[in-house]
Amino acid sequence: MNLDQMQSMWQAHSEKLDECMSLNQTLLQKIQAEGNKSELNKLILTRAIEGTVFFCIVLSLGSYVASSWGLTAPVVSAVVLNIFAIVGLAGSIGQIALLKKVDFSKSMKETLNDLIAVRTHSLNVFKLLILSAPFYMAYVFLGYDLFFGVDLFSLMSAETTIRFSVIALIFGLLAALLINKLKPENRDNKLIGWLYQEISGRRLTHLLDQFENMEKG
Repeated sequence: MNLDQMQSMWQAHSEKLDECMSLNQTLLQKIQAEGNKSELNKLILTRAIEGTVFFCIVLSLGSYVASSWGLTAPVVSAVVLNIFAIVGLAGSIGQIALLKKVDFSKSMKETLNDLIAVRTHSLNVFKLLILSAPFYMAYVFLGYDLFFGVDLFSLMSAETTIRFSVIALIFGLLAALLINKLKPENRDNKLIGWLYQEISGRRLTHLLDQFENMEKG
C-alpha cells in the first residue's frame, strides 16, 4: 500500500468519522430537545391542575357571594378572597401560555429569561399567599358562616375588632416588607436566599446565577 492509498483511506475514514459525529450531535440535540419538551409538558399539566383548582375556588366563592349577597363580613370576605383566587387563576393561565412559547432555539439570553419566568411562578404564588395574610380574618369570617351559620363579626366587640385590625395592619406591613425584599438581587440575604431555594428550588437559583454571569460577561 503506497502513501497515496493510505492518504485516500485516511481521508475517507475522516469523512465517515465527521459524518458520524455530526449524526451523534444531531441525535443528542434531538434527545435533549425532546427531554426539555417533556419537562415543559409536565409543567403545563401541573399549571393546568393548579388553574383548575383556582377556577373551582373562584366558582365556589362566586356562587356563595351570589347566593348570600349582602353587606356582611362573610360576603365581603368571600369577595376579597375571590380576588386573590382570580389573580392566582390568571397567573396559572399566563404560565401555560408562557410554557407553550418557550423555544430552546432562541438565543441563550432569551431562553434563560423565559425559564426564569417559568421558575419564579412558585415564588409568585407564595407572594400571593403572603399578600392574603393581612386578610386572615376573612378566612375566619367565611369559615364560621359556612360551617356554623354565624356572622362572627357581628358578635365581636369594638375592642376585639380594633385588636384584630391592628394585627392585620402589622401583618400587612410585614408582608409588604418581605415582598419588597424578595428580589433576585437580595439573594445574598440568608432569609431571601433560603426562600428562593426552598420555594422555587435550586433550578431557579442556578438560572439566576447563569443570567447574572451572562450579564457580567
